[in-house]
Amino acid sequence: MTEANPIVTLKAKIKEFGFNKLRAKDNKSANSGEQAYKDINRMDFIINEENIDRDFVDRLYKKHISLVKNNKDGEKNYRSFAKEVFKEMFQHSRAEAPNDHILEELATNCNQAGYEHIYGPFMMELYEKHKLFMNVNSGVDRKVYIDCKNPNSVKVECKIPKAPVKLLDFSEKKICDISFSMEFTLESQNGKEGLIYRDGKLLLDVPEELKNHQDGDKSLFDIIREYFEKFCKILGFTFVTKIEHNLGNELKVDSHGYLENVEPPVRSNNHAHG
Repeated sequence: MTEANPIVTLKAKIKEFGFNKLRAKDNKSANSGEQAYKDINRMDFIINEENIDRDFVDRLYKKHISLVKNNKDGEKNYRSFAKEVFKEMFQHSRAEAPNDHILEELATNCNQAGYEHIYGPFMMELYEKHKLFMNVNSGVDRKVYIDCKNPNSVKVECKIPKAPVKLLDFSEKKICDISFSMEFTLESQNGKEGLIYRDGKLLLDVPEELKNHQDGDKSLFDIIREYFEKFCKILGFTFVTKIEHNLGNELKVDSHGYLENVEPPVRSNNHAHG
């Protein structure tokens, strides 16, 4: 994505939203902490602007592996392990560790089956209907930015900064890179059971050059935008388009378009219960 290749950021926002849209509540691996065990040491964490070195995370794995216990059915449970690794990563960055309710939520959902999977249905529909394959698996960087100023609130951004897109025709050639990002604030209720997700944002960076690639009577750019808008409506997010033409110093244009009446009323069931 060079300066000669303008990028369009597709963005959606919501003030307060249902935790079920983000939680891996039905995923056995996520709920046991196993998915966190698999994913934490292959993600890059930046906590309060400090990079958490993967060698340090590997040492935490060795230090706390004894916390992996078998449950009454003989199945391994990794939750205590995952919580302790998260806690020490916060302490390592000189941040006050979040309270136990937030640590529980991160142990369950800060992985590929939880927060990162929110884009899964969007990618699957593009693949099934247009053979657009977005590779977010092997070799793709995963960054998690967490800002923690007090134990009752964390601001989280989960980002895949560069995911290759292939058109699965006969050539299966890569046509571009795109990036995904999701941001939100996770708040506890002064130590009580129950959590609230606030200030959610979904962002998708798409090269404008995809307007030159056709699939039937539409460009790939228009197809991706159309599916992203549909995806945002389903989740209850208000869609916004921000276009930045990055052509050196010659031109920079911001254009905003809103789809009104998308955000649902806030209801009490937006609270997450651990």
